Amino acid sequence: MKRSTLFIAVAGICAVLAVSLLICAAQDKNAKPAGANFVPSPVFSPPYPPLPHHFIDVHTIQILCQAPRGAIKRALVRPLEPSGDGDVFVLLLAWTGDVEKGGYNVHEIAINTQVQWKGKAGNTTLIEYIDSDMGLLAGREPYGWPKKMADITWTQTATGWTVAAKKLKDQGSVPLMNIEYKISSSVPAVKWPEMGPTYLVRRTPNASPSTPAIGELVCVGCNVPPKAKASGPLVAPAGKKDTKGTATVQFFDGPHDPLTFFGPIKVLDAKMTFMDGTMPGPGLGLGEVLSKWEE
Repeated sequence: MKRSTLFIAVAGICAVLAVSLLICAAQDKNAKPAGANFVPSPVFSPPYPPLPHHFIDVHTIQILCQAPRGAIKRALVRPLEPSGDGDVFVLLLAWTGDVEKGGYNVHEIAINTQVQWKGKAGNTTLIEYIDSDMGLLAGREPYGWPKKMADITWTQTATGWTVAAKKLKDQGSVPLMNIEYKISSSVPAVKWPEMGPTYLVRRTPNASPSTPAIGELVCVGCNVPPKAKASGPLVAPAGKKDTKGTATVQFFDGPHDPLTFFGPIKVLDAKMTFMDGTMPGPGLGLGEVLSKWEE
């Protein structure tokens, strides 16, 4: 009698294990592969293609600027701290002819500055204006880039380029920036700051009064091998059409854009890069979350 009971118990256990294995096998067979591409809402018509993103035919103008003393520190989001010369920023103007061959013609202007976090050096974007809903959402959702919409116009001149930015029609199309870049072969050499990887604070607001807001420190470029950092996902390689020059920068205050806070009180240097075709490298993929907290 005891042997029969033991036999029935063992048989029952084996049957349960067999069924469990079959269920697991069926689940594994139907499961989606790990790391499947995330498609943002609306899923039937996503605002941006899956990452990584590859940039095609890229113009960039970089202007090294001196801000009023203490302005950069006051504009930083915790837990980032200033690094290097805390009153210097790089005004980056970019015009991308296309992204992922999707017909996206994107213009953007960003104020970037050196920062540090727990002794690790890098850079962050204090504010960025862009004229593409694709670029706005693709920057804010995965990474936390502080992007806002604006009308941005590039105009080629006899001596270089002018770039103007203004608010959208809902805020009266008021001016935000007027920038002029003039090509010159006689400008003195200036040492530019080492920007390193990009640190961004992604802040997700609470969806209800009973849930906290979430903060995350995201790094783009921290996982890039040291030898590849000079040609990382956001670095256009040097080309034959590159130029040096001088620039004038004028900021204005919009309804919700206190840009004169950043001056600039002086323009230190300026340069331009033009890249034909697709930017080399793996493209702009996901970053790395270094820290996470509730707000």
